[in-house]
Amino acid sequence: MPSGEERRASDSFDKLCQDLNLDPETGAEAWGSFQRIGSTYTLEGETLHWLACALYVACRKSITPTVGKGTMEGNGVSLTRILRSSKLSLIQFFSKMKKWTDMANLSQDFRKRVEQLERNFEVSTVIFRKFEPIFLDMFQNRHQDPPRLQRSRKQRRLPCSVRDAFSFCWTLFVYIKGNFRMIGDDLVNSYHLLLCCLDLMFGNALLCPNRKDLLNQGFEGLPPGFGSQDYKPPVHPPCIIEKLCDLHDGLIVEAKGIKEHYWKPYIKKLFERKVSKMDCTHLNCTFTPYCPVNTAVCLCYNNDDLFLVCKVNCTDAYACD
Repeated sequence: MPSGEERRASDSFDKLCQDLNLDPETGAEAWGSFQRIGSTYTLEGETLHWLACALYVACRKSITPTVGKGTMEGNGVSLTRILRSSKLSLIQFFSKMKKWTDMANLSQDFRKRVEQLERNFEVSTVIFRKFEPIFLDMFQNRHQDPPRLQRSRKQRRLPCSVRDAFSFCWTLFVYIKGNFRMIGDDLVNSYHLLLCCLDLMFGNALLCPNRKDLLNQGFEGLPPGFGSQDYKPPVHPPCIIEKLCDLHDGLIVEAKGIKEHYWKPYIKKLFERKVSKMDCTHLNCTFTPYCPVNTAVCLCYNNDDLFLVCKVNCTDAYACD
């Protein structure tokens, strides 16, 4: 690599490391790998994108000490942050990484992990295409939300919008999906997990006496008399898994199995670990899962309303790796 190009690459790499707050050891490992491969192969395209590949490998290979004298694989820098800082799309990343793994002669185990990540992304892409029309069937159109006015910190927290509910629902889905490897790259199981998430969101919205505006008045799963002035919310959230399967081509037995054996136990686990917060025992409240890399839009049920509590960085579960 000519000296001028190497200097520009070094400057880009230093800026990337600063954006990621990268430790010196991992940075040195990534830069050394980039130099070795660059001296042997012609790296076509954006240099920054190849640097991102080198960084991803170095970050995954590093070992981080934890409390209690344990260790953790990786250094906590997510793929999401690497892609964002290097302005690299996930599709471009997978294309570059296939070439990088060959040039760097990476282990079969590492290659399998990248392939798994790509399969998870492909499944998530298909599921998202299904998610949007189902959500629109159940809730109002998020694109028709009125503009949100800026408020000061002392003002009362604004009720959540349909857009907030949409974001939270998808974030919750990908967060939980990412914790089950046997579901992550399975299209059918992932779809039924999505129905479980929509079921929870619908139940919470239905319990809020002042938030009828979130729901689509034409949804076939609404309880009788929902549109009347005398309607009172149920005490417990209904289960509409069967209705969702009927309306959107789900398999009832499989969907209920996912809900009983994966969804419910994991939700309870989040509460027990105080990762999620709520004040009731029937999952009457929406909640936020804590993720150190991705963060969620947090909704809180407050007897009268659903409120937007916080908003943090969120992308798909494939980017948590």
